[in-house]
Amino acid sequence: MDMDKREELEAETKAQAEAESTEAAEETAEASEKKKKKKKKLLLIIPAFFLCLAIIVAGFINHKLKLIHFGTGLDYTLDTNKTLDDDENIDFGEIDDVTGSTYKEILKNWATAEDAQKLKSSHIINILLIGSDASSKEDSRAKPMEERLTDAMIIASINTQDKTIKLVSIMRDSYTYLKGYDRFAKLNSACKIGGPAYLVDIIEDSYKIEIDGYAMVDFDAFIKCIDIVGGVNVDVPERVGKKYNMPYGDNVLLNGEQALSFCRERKLYVDSDISRTKNQRMVINDLISKCKSASVTTLNSVVDTMFSNIHTSFTKKEAVNYMSKAISEGWANYTVTQRTYPTADARYGYSGSEWIWVIDYPLAAQKMQTELYGTTNIKLEENRVTAITVMGGYVTEDKGD
Repeated sequence: MDMDKREELEAETKAQAEAESTEAAEETAEASEKKKKKKKKLLLIIPAFFLCLAIIVAGFINHKLKLIHFGTGLDYTLDTNKTLDDDENIDFGEIDDVTGSTYKEILKNWATAEDAQKLKSSHIINILLIGSDASSKEDSRAKPMEERLTDAMIIASINTQDKTIKLVSIMRDSYTYLKGYDRFAKLNSACKIGGPAYLVDIIEDSYKIEIDGYAMVDFDAFIKCIDIVGGVNVDVPERVGKKYNMPYGDNVLLNGEQALSFCRERKLYVDSDISRTKNQRMVINDLISKCKSASVTTLNSVVDTMFSNIHTSFTKKEAVNYMSKAISEGWANYTVTQRTYPTADARYGYSGSEWIWVIDYPLAAQKMQTELYGTTNIKLEENRVTAITVMGGYVTEDKGD
């Protein structure tokens, strides 16, 4: 092959290689462009998916929240023409004589003390959970729940710093000063004559703490929710089980109606309200436990039933804010503790014309402040003479059968 033909062949080969290289580069660029477009589409699809999911979840929550009867805060107006129960005619006899002031004067002075500051904290949320004895099943209890007695009063104190939830039961038969009426009665009558916001105010005055709001439900909702989850497991004394013809023993299963009877019973216990409040917390704890492990369908039914029966002082905006915090901060994993107030050293069971709890409120308030806030602004004198020391003791806790 001569030189001219060889050079011509090499030139053709080189041109063909360059053409193939250019074509390959163009194909690579095209593929890269397609890949970029696909990635761009994916980047658009992902946030769009989460946006749609957020809209669906928000819509679901909004639908559920519409079931709740929201309020506008803790303001209230009293009807001072209402007839009150005649608890104030109780004769305290020796208590009045020894303390130097009548027991009623002591109660009133403490409740209305202007220099007693109520404790509050930015990392503590106090919500009063109220169980009304209103029920559509009984004519005698068919009034609106805000006009009925309160069988259960529990402060749920959520501490976002310590990651704890304290369930503090307050005894319904605590003898209390009712401001506005200038009367005295059991604490459970406060809601009946002034509404739930008035009850919150009375508890704040008695224990010198601030409560952020209340949530109130009636007997019917309580029964239905327990039946939906298949019942609750609690420890039932034999005498209580026999009275209501229901199972008794350790960790027995009760349906809604049985659980309600169990929560309301006090006359079969030596310590009356002490055991009743303990039983109420036992039922609530197991109900919460059942809900945590329930199916989506079951949980949905519980939410529908509970939400449609909740009356609260919180606005919808406030409720959404608390729910967001509960999810983001993991309230469901907080440590839960239980107590009853007043504590044993601040109460005395007094049986006159009416059974009541005689309360040493300064001591009870000091202890509750310390329980919820880890500190107190109440200073008490040593060797104080109180209604409790005058009566010589207090009712001990019932230990069961």
